[in-house]
Amino acid sequence: MTPRASHSGFSLLEVMIALTLFAVFVSTFLVTQGYNVSDSALNEEQLLLHMLCDTKMQETLINPPRFTNALVDTKEVKAFEEKEYANYSYTIEWKKLKVPDFGKIFAANAGAGGEAGEQESGGYFDENQSGNRNSSVEKLVFDRMKENIERAVWQLRLTVTNKETNYSYTLSRWLTNYDEPIQLNLSF
Repeated sequence: MTPRASHSGFSLLEVMIALTLFAVFVSTFLVTQGYNVSDSALNEEQLLLHMLCDTKMQETLINPPRFTNALVDTKEVKAFEEKEYANYSYTIEWKKLKVPDFGKIFAANAGAGGEAGEQESGGYFDENQSGNRNSSVEKLVFDRMKENIERAVWQLRLTVTNKETNYSYTLSRWLTNYDEPIQLNLSF
């Protein structure tokens, strides 16, 4: 018997399988890295938008405008003065707080919750309701409270937008108009 020559090395099939596995792993790695880079850029953009929005909110809170009826439902779009933020703009919106009419709410609840055959009541402020309360005084107190709150409480909504990407970030805050006197006199 003659000694058999040893054939060392890889067959073509083994090389093809190894190349296929390598290509799958490399493409998976590159796709994952691409997502990581884009997610990091988006997170960086969101952090910058939040920082700019918070900065403008604090500037506005330190030096608020005079609360007048001319300010109600205004919407101003402004640009940042700093050159590095030239691609960003911010929008300031002012609104007054609207307190719902409690009489209508309680009347709707009383009408919806009443049993069949019962006489429909006028709600919480119905003077015909039994009980130990004086509904005309309560209505006067609620109305005065509503007037005071609507004059004294405002909402500031600030939105910062990237002009190139149209990404935006919004912060909202309730403010108190300390210049507005609170009316406590019920005027009986």
